[in-house]
Amino acid sequence: MGPMEPATPNESVVRRGTVSWLNGPPDGTARVEAESSAFHALPVSVPEGDPVPHEATPGELLAISHATFLAGFLAQELKVSGTPAREIVVDAACSFTGPTRVRELTAVDLSVRGRVAGLDADGFRDAATAAKRSSRRSMGIRDDFPGSITPELESYP
Repeated sequence: MGPMEPATPNESVVRRGTVSWLNGPPDGTARVEAESSAFHALPVSVPEGDPVPHEATPGELLAISHATFLAGFLAQELKVSGTPAREIVVDAACSFTGPTRVRELTAVDLSVRGRVAGLDADGFRDAATAAKRSSRRSMGIRDDFPGSITPELESYP
């Protein structure tokens, strides 16, 4: 399979990332890298309180993952239904409880805005809900895990 060829239904796909945590973890700053070389040495820290400027947190990276999965599945859902999106913007908020060493994810709330010609608000909500189910399944998350989805269809001529 070449780099641009889609995976077949029974083919496994593996994605890799690396964390390098030097200088006395858990203090200091880690660096994350993607196998794709899409970015290099992105600084990451795990602060007890507010994020450190210019250093991503694991919670932010998790939120980005949720947003990316939802956006991808929603784009496919809309395309297959014959109403491809002009734009999709997903905001994800991952809520946690507890101090850093025992922090627990308690909810994933998603807000999605889209510009889609030929689709009404109900159709967009249905597509976003279906995409949420698909993205959760792909990420190995139970359907009953807490979190909301708020779809908003923006006007598009």
